[in-house]
Amino acid sequence: MFDFLKKRIFPTGVDLGSSYLKMAQLGFDGNRFFLHAAGQKERPKDIEPGSARWQRWVAAAAKEMVGKGGFSGRQVVTAMSADDIFIDQIKIPKTAEEKIENAVLVKIKPRLPFDPKGAMVKYVVSEAHCGNGELGVLVMAGKRQMVDRHIAIYEKANLEICGMSVWPLAITNSYVKFFGRRAEDRKIVAMLVDIGAGHTNIVICRHSNLLLARMIPTGFSHLEYSEMLERLIDEINACCRYFELVSDGAKIHRLVLMSGRSVDKTICERVAEVAKGMQIPAQIGDVLAAVQVRQGCRFDIERRGRQVDWATAFGLSLPEK
Repeated sequence: MFDFLKKRIFPTGVDLGSSYLKMAQLGFDGNRFFLHAAGQKERPKDIEPGSARWQRWVAAAAKEMVGKGGFSGRQVVTAMSADDIFIDQIKIPKTAEEKIENAVLVKIKPRLPFDPKGAMVKYVVSEAHCGNGELGVLVMAGKRQMVDRHIAIYEKANLEICGMSVWPLAITNSYVKFFGRRAEDRKIVAMLVDIGAGHTNIVICRHSNLLLARMIPTGFSHLEYSEMLERLIDEINACCRYFELVSDGAKIHRLVLMSGRSVDKTICERVAEVAKGMQIPAQIGDVLAAVQVRQGCRFDIERRGRQVDWATAFGLSLPEK
């Protein structure tokens, strides 16, 4: 599967969330992926996410990590924070490929929660929504102002952005590279549950084909309260029902919890119950356990007791194809 990959070190993937800045740089040695460097910084409690002070903190933290963390080069692939991305599922009449973009823009503009004149839109045509003469599209949009701010942060850190993606594609990329390598995996519809500090990202995909994405504003920081865990489980079940509705009854075949093996036992048990109710297998997708950490790698992340997800940062560093 990886014959087309030469031995090399990839650009650094930068996952900037409201609570953490995470950077990871992977490489490929001809046989398997390895972790070249990684680091994380937790946002100080007295700094408001999105503020000018926060922007300065991110730039300084990124610059420090690259300078002292053993990263190679200054090229980075980034993604907007999940809080800054609007995601929606739409249907448009089946049309020629060159006309899809215009049809998507016409349909999505009235739904945007911000001025469409300042919107930057990325879309993925989804197999799950085809039928009845319509084409299903997963749309991801952000404010141009937020994108410009995002770019300015890394310019201030003296880093070169060689690519910008979105979190659903990054998480899907991690799944494909680490947990979807068998031939039969290409046909399987998988639900990926990525629990972060402040929110949970849900992705449903058929291998690299993104079918559905949702951000749930409940993360590890909320799950010490049992009612919040139940709310998260309810939201996950709702995503399953919605997918079946918009995909004409298509079924999910696998549930992957994209977290470290030290994730809270109660969370694992409740997610496993969701899978059991759907009569599908569940597994933990620990991206850190899926790569070789090279000797000498400056890796300041504890493997035990961590509650930080790395699927997005890894997926950003890895090539998408």
